[in-house]
Amino acid sequence: MKRAGFTMIELIFVIVILGILAAVALPKFIGVSEQAHVQKVEAFAGTMNRTVGPSMWAVSLAAGNGGVIAGTLCDTEAHLLQYVDDIPDELSFNACGFDANATGGGTKSITFADGNATHAPTWTVN
Repeated sequence: MKRAGFTMIELIFVIVILGILAAVALPKFIGVSEQAHVQKVEAFAGTMNRTVGPSMWAVSLAAGNGGVIAGTLCDTEAHLLQYVDDIPDELSFNACGFDANATGGGTKSITFADGNATHAPTWTVN
């Protein structure tokens, strides 16, 4: 006798196995989007701390402002965009700091601590 297809029990076994695989894999992928948004915000804060902050701090020291950048170098989004290409959608600019922008998928904010004569400004993820 020649078989032309799969039996019903074989199809049921395949469906059950696929269901088990989906049940195991699905929880792994549920939090991936949130983790990506958080990591993007953390990477942006790292960029601000490693490159933008020291750069703004040096400009402030050279101008005789004692390392203080609030109110001069990062008081507006336009000033900040001279140092960074773009602000992530997860954040909205707020006087040198950044608030979480829920419409962009953000859940974290970034607080700003101004610099002084001995320390560059810092941005911290909350």
